[in-house]
Amino acid sequence: MKQCVNLILVGLMCFLLVGCMGAASLQQPNASFAVAGIYTDVQGGSLVLDNGVAATKTGTACSHQILGILASGDTRVETAMANGGISKLVYVNTSYKNIVWGVYTEVCTIARGN
Repeated sequence: MKQCVNLILVGLMCFLLVGCMGAASLQQPNASFAVAGIYTDVQGGSLVLDNGVAATKTGTACSHQILGILASGDTRVETAMANGGISKLVYVNTSYKNIVWGVYTEVCTIARGN
């Protein structure tokens, strides 16, 4: 019985560690985020490219991760521009969502422009 409890505890610790590692690996290099263990939903990492033009369109490109094991998506600026019908980029933001220590993580590039 004691061995079974020990195996369960080790399994839970591994699950938490894998989730934390996965959440950290998806952060964009131009982004700075406050990250919490249970729930995070923040935006940051603004990069202004043309300050003289007002942005009228928005496009997003996201990647998703589950348990730090499976990940897929496309967070390229070009994809976000195409998704928003943007030909002239004004600025770029990044959003980061993390649920329960990396059980689910989402990173999105948000392009704004015309």
